[in-house]
Amino acid sequence: MKHTQSSHLSFKTYAFLLLFAAEFTYYLLILQTGIVQYHHSVMSQIWMVPAGGMLGIVLSIFVHSKREWLLPLLLLVQLILSVDYADANALELFGLGLISGLTAPMLLFRIDRLWVAVAALALSYAFGTAMFHVEAIDRTGIALFLTLLALSASFFAGRGEKKAAEETNISLFTMAKVFLWLLLDAALFETLSRDALMHLWGSETFTLTLIVSHLVGVAVAYRLRDWKQTDVVLLLLFTMAYAAYSSGSSLLLSLVYPFVISYYNVIILDKLRKLDYLPLAVMSLSLWGASGLGLLIALSHSFAIAWAVLLLLAGIVMAESLGFQTLRGISRFTFTSFKGYSL
Repeated sequence: MKHTQSSHLSFKTYAFLLLFAAEFTYYLLILQTGIVQYHHSVMSQIWMVPAGGMLGIVLSIFVHSKREWLLPLLLLVQLILSVDYADANALELFGLGLISGLTAPMLLFRIDRLWVAVAALALSYAFGTAMFHVEAIDRTGIALFLTLLALSASFFAGRGEKKAAEETNISLFTMAKVFLWLLLDAALFETLSRDALMHLWGSETFTLTLIVSHLVGVAVAYRLRDWKQTDVVLLLLFTMAYAAYSSGSSLLLSLVYPFVISYYNVIILDKLRKLDYLPLAVMSLSLWGASGLGLLIALSHSFAIAWAVLLLLAGIVMAESLGFQTLRGISRFTFTSFKGYSL
């Protein structure tokens, strides 16, 4: 009997792994890059995606307890919208963003074991990097494949084990640091995507290097996830990535930057999975906010702003490590969840 229950649990676990990986890859290849590339980063045409995403996150707070049947329904709608995603009108773009906003925090809250999310990240980064060379207008097949995979997996992933949150609140200080990490990544990635001289993703020359760097970053972050010096390490890694970009070294950037992306995302996932639903949803909003601001920095050709953000983060991390009293007070000021949402 125990063996049967264990096998059933393992099947659910791997189904969720595929569901998480497929949806995260869909975000990377379709929402974050595909739609933006197809519409040539014209904000007046793509703003409906983040608008829908942020509204979806807010709505998910009230409906996430119904996720067992709601997720397949949302993915079915996503499948329909993906048929002609690149040429979608404003309402359809809003719908794709809304679905992503609804599903993302539900999936994050569903994480029972960190290794499952880490394995999903590894699959997403490897597949996403390998397929990045496909032009945005030709990614319809990828969008349909990923959505069909997610939809199929959603029928077997189950609701997940009911869990007690390990942390019922999160400090504004931690929220600010996570937002700044996301913003630093978004600003560099969006700038790099528009740099003809340092075009890494989509270049056959660097594809294998990028994939290996991603996988090593995921593995190292998982191994060192409880290290007390994580903030300092992330600061040094982002500084290395920014320095590599500013120096014009494509090879060095291809080795460092994917490692940084993987490393900080594992750390963030480990933080988010421990939260009640409400603070998790609020943290999820920072993803859309940081992505939008990063895109604006890239479009304004003002990368100096990104360097200023890095300096701000350096000041915060250094001040915290030195134990400044003011920052200690900030770190104790918490955003507390409502118990009614910790299902």
